[in-house]
Amino acid sequence: MNLLNTKKHNSSIYFDKNHDIFSMVGEDAISFLDRMSTNNIFKIKSSRTAITDNKGAIIDILSYKVIGDKNIIFVSDTDNNRSIEYMKKYIIIDDVEINRIGELNKLVIFKNKAQPFQGLDKVTLSNQYENKNLIRYELFASEDEPKTLDNINFKQISFNEKTTLDIHMKYITFNESMIKTNPLELGFKNIISFDKGCYVGQEVIARLYNYKKVSRTIVPFKTKSELKVNSKIIIDSKNIGNVLSIQKNSDIFLGLGLIKKRFTNLISEEILNI
Repeated sequence: MNLLNTKKHNSSIYFDKNHDIFSMVGEDAISFLDRMSTNNIFKIKSSRTAITDNKGAIIDILSYKVIGDKNIIFVSDTDNNRSIEYMKKYIIIDDVEINRIGELNKLVIFKNKAQPFQGLDKVTLSNQYENKNLIRYELFASEDEPKTLDNINFKQISFNEKTTLDIHMKYITFNESMIKTNPLELGFKNIISFDKGCYVGQEVIARLYNYKKVSRTIVPFKTKSELKVNSKIIIDSKNIGNVLSIQKNSDIFLGLGLIKKRFTNLISEEILNI
């Protein structure tokens, strides 16, 4: 895992694909997104939030920033119109308008916690995730904004190296194959505000959390078997879960699996919990 902190570099950076950026404007913009998503938009002005349906299943994950009293900008993890069209169905008498306003470059930066990134105010939109000794930053920047980061000693990494670091941090990049999952299963507790008002899916998510009914959990693993994303993990003829991410590292495969909690004791020998 020596992708960080070489003598020449103090940060690792991956240049991801560009993402569409949207605005949500109007008198009811903040209250509307607060009613549609898991985070407290009134209190937390810049973060991530999950859009969930009435069964508590994730529609999408948004990175957002509140700008003034009537304007929010955001990008979608899935980078498609699924969550946009879903939210528009709930706009009835609300003074809310959602529009695509452009495109942003996406950069992923990994740094040690001891050396946090100081450039978040130099980009349009950002979020961060901490686990173990690392902080993972996602920056969404206009074409000119990345130039302001030139004074930082970045080591540019490949997609495979980024995936390896994500697995090391137990970070899940949400995609459409995960749409039937709920935020608690995927470890998104940090973007759920349990003390806010009602939102779509709140009753289900609160019940799962309060009564400890979440039946699946994220488990990092390594194996010599060549598994693929979305493939089932079979042990002792039992389907114990499925692969969310996988990366070959030397002669083994590192991955993150969404595992049924009642079967986590079966993860040994062929598939090792790491």
